[in-house]
Amino acid sequence: TRWINYLRPDIKRGKFSSQEERTNIQLHALLGNRWSAIAAHLPKR
Repeated sequence: TRWINYLRPDIKRGKFSSQEERTNIQLHALLGNRWSAIAAHLPKR
């Protein structure tokens, strides 16, 4: 994890907020298992 902290120090860790959870569920219903496309809609994750 040391290199992740160095490369992306602004990355948000921990549990998803309720808004992020809803966004994740909605995007998964729309995009399926295209996780890189879903991740593009979740800033700093």
